[in-house]
Amino acid sequence: MTTQIQLNPKLDRRLIREVFKSQGRVHIPDVLTPSSATALFSHLETRTPWQLCFNVGQRHVDVAHHQLMLMPPEQREAMSRAMLDQSRRGFQYVFENYPLFDLYQAGERDTPLLAMHEFLNSEEFLQFARQVTGFEPIAFADSQATKYLPGHFLTEHDDNVAGKQRLAAYVFGFTPDWRADWGGILQFIDRDGHIAEGYAPKFNVLNLFRVPQTHNVSYVAPAAGQPRYSITGWLRAAG
Repeated sequence: MTTQIQLNPKLDRRLIREVFKSQGRVHIPDVLTPSSATALFSHLETRTPWQLCFNVGQRHVDVAHHQLMLMPPEQREAMSRAMLDQSRRGFQYVFENYPLFDLYQAGERDTPLLAMHEFLNSEEFLQFARQVTGFEPIAFADSQATKYLPGHFLTEHDDNVAGKQRLAAYVFGFTPDWRADWGGILQFIDRDGHIAEGYAPKFNVLNLFRVPQTHNVSYVAPAAGQPRYSITGWLRAAG
């Protein structure tokens, strides 16, 4: 099945560019056509083979659900304790993901959600990104789908990795009916360590921000009534 993805033709690109230029970030509601957003949400909610991902120091780790279920409970608890300990001392993330960019690079084409990766690298979207950010060197986008559940988080960082040529970060949100007190907030941190601005999970939105910029995703509370879904990555210059 082919998923047709389109930007909302009513977007005010001039206003989006002005906000991004002034603030270094912008929140764009109703970014896709309703049919595009609904189709993507359906794939995220019901058809995506999620895996747990986290870091151990600088090393990224992916664990399939069946592997998690084979672990003894004490091993899973020790893994959780280690991640919380690392989060107190440095950079740590834990959430579920589906690595669109990596799968596409490996030749996968059959999963409908990979149409989003193709859209992100279409001239339609790349030209939109160049126009609203002012970053003409944008050449391509990498991508992953993410699913945050209670206990998941992403600690403070600025996305500035040598050699990656990241110009801007993006987060397409596909989470309906979220409460801010459930956590999962994309938070921007100022020089004094205060939260300068935060974007709660929403449906059919795009959060776009300049790299480097210090931010995190706050801890998702045990009371969260649903997953936090997004498709996220970076807009990058050619290597």
